[in-house]
Amino acid sequence: MVDPWLLTLDASSTVVSLALPGGLWALLFFLAWEHPAFAESIGLGRRTFWLLLPGALLASFALLPIAPIADDWLAVSFAGAAFPILAGAYAVRSTMPPAAPGLARLIGFAAVETAAMLWVVLPSSAGTVVRLGSATGLGTAGASLALETAIGAVACAALAAWARASTFSPAPRVALLGTVMTAVVVLTFAGSSSIPGVGIVESFPYFLLPPIAAGIATGLLAPRALAGAEGAALPVAYLATTLGVLVGADVLREPPLYGHGPAGLYAIGGAGVLDLVYLSGLLALAAAYATHVAFERSWAPLGTGRRPDPPAPIQHLRDAYRAGVAGDIHGALAGSLAASAAAEAQARACLGPPRPTTLRPWEGLPVPGWVVADHANLERTAHSGTTDPREGFRAWLTARWLVLVGRDLALRRFASIGERVTAFAIDLVVLTLPAAGLFAEIARRTPGGFGALLLSVGFNAAIVGFVAAALLYFAIAEAWVGTTVGKAAVGLSVRTRGLEIPDGESALVRNLPLAPILTLVGLGTGVALALVVKGALFHGGSLLGVGVPLAVFSVLGIGLLVAIGTGLLGSIGVLAMALTWERQRVGDLWAGTWVVRAPTPTPAEPPTSTPRAADRSG
Repeated sequence: MVDPWLLTLDASSTVVSLALPGGLWALLFFLAWEHPAFAESIGLGRRTFWLLLPGALLASFALLPIAPIADDWLAVSFAGAAFPILAGAYAVRSTMPPAAPGLARLIGFAAVETAAMLWVVLPSSAGTVVRLGSATGLGTAGASLALETAIGAVACAALAAWARASTFSPAPRVALLGTVMTAVVVLTFAGSSSIPGVGIVESFPYFLLPPIAAGIATGLLAPRALAGAEGAALPVAYLATTLGVLVGADVLREPPLYGHGPAGLYAIGGAGVLDLVYLSGLLALAAAYATHVAFERSWAPLGTGRRPDPPAPIQHLRDAYRAGVAGDIHGALAGSLAASAAAEAQARACLGPPRPTTLRPWEGLPVPGWVVADHANLERTAHSGTTDPREGFRAWLTARWLVLVGRDLALRRFASIGERVTAFAIDLVVLTLPAAGLFAEIARRTPGGFGALLLSVGFNAAIVGFVAAALLYFAIAEAWVGTTVGKAAVGLSVRTRGLEIPDGESALVRNLPLAPILTLVGLGTGVALALVVKGALFHGGSLLGVGVPLAVFSVLGIGLLVAIGTGLLGSIGVLAMALTWERQRVGDLWAGTWVVRAPTPTPAEPPTSTPRAADRSG
């Protein structure tokens, strides 16, 4: 007989599992696009959206192996664990006062607390836990939970006492973060369990309760703990819940999985965007967001995070056009003037030093005299207060030509498509050659045939590790020195719109669209070398009348497939560079970055795109 309650529970679990990611992504999008200045100030702006949604989906195969444990391997999933932790840490750091070490202190405290809680579940303490369970009648599981709760209570009390006694200004928000995290750790540990061969599971609907409660509690405590910065409750709830689920489930529940049953690759956050580490933080963010809305709190920027990038000249031009269509002549004139000023600033930044205060806009750049005059006329028209639609349209036409002139000047500095493809090919060779050596050595040392090698934990860990290491190579190199081996060989570098080296988050976000190509190259190289080492070396066919082993045919076929797949995926980036005004591929659009050549002396000659006199106005 069918149990209606169980049937309803199963159906509800399926519906929630399917609907939850989409709903949380929609919330993150709404926050970043409807309140952009506020979202950037708390570190949850558009870059975070690109990192946690398309970036996490593209990097699903990026697992970074940490260490072998018995016959198993422990890894960290970029999508399911690393990205949420990085996003949360950056967001909380954005709300701290400048140079405040609050996050570092919290991380140190969390490490000590985690070590104390981990002791409870390690085999070395098993005897103590069993004896405690027998003496109290709680059993082993009850004794473990009691010890975890006691450690958490002591940690929360210590945090509260430190926050009350400390003169350190961010102490209350650090204490709130640590307290919420500790509560989530205990609740997650209580509701989760380890199943060898499956992983860590938590039943529906219990897994929804800790993150939602954490988000609501953080929102309610924000006025007291955050002192005028109630908006910081959103990143605090997100990071506290993410770390709490990470410790309460993955860290504390994984030790019993090792060494039981067949060898496996256990990944923290291994379910990717469906993992509880990934989803729980977003759930807490949604609950804190709802509390923020319910109490009608301010959406004003907190003034501590990264400011949004200034709009590109073409964006000002679009805004001016929309304002003109809507009948807002003042807005159209202001937008047209802003477009010309932004184009001039961009061209001057790309070609040389900032404009001296003694020069007028566009003066001193290699442009014809009409450009300086047209900007001056545009400036006078914008400040005249006219409401004539014809003046608004003429001003927009003038701004359009000035933006085209600025774009032509800036293109002298932007890398060409051929240069960027060459640089990426060099980087791919630099990454693949040592990886191929590693794959071949693992294949040689692994007993058994081709099938056994493909199923071996070490070989699979190396392949997914290649994707993770390659992404780290691009992100760290570009955030550290602004270039990679391939780009440096061609004379290119990655810069922000202000021609500065990008920060770590921007560098990571801009390289995430490369993940499918890196995954394809890693898989193809690994399988090809497995065939070479373990394949049929003495039985094959004929090529031009010469006997060739079957493995060679297979390797050639795999190489062709990898080349075709890489070409098709790469063509998306090439198409984006060809269609965008600033030769940006998708990752550059997400991160707000350029790929530029080294600066060269500017010839004193006008750009090629000079409009006809009849087309200009102003």
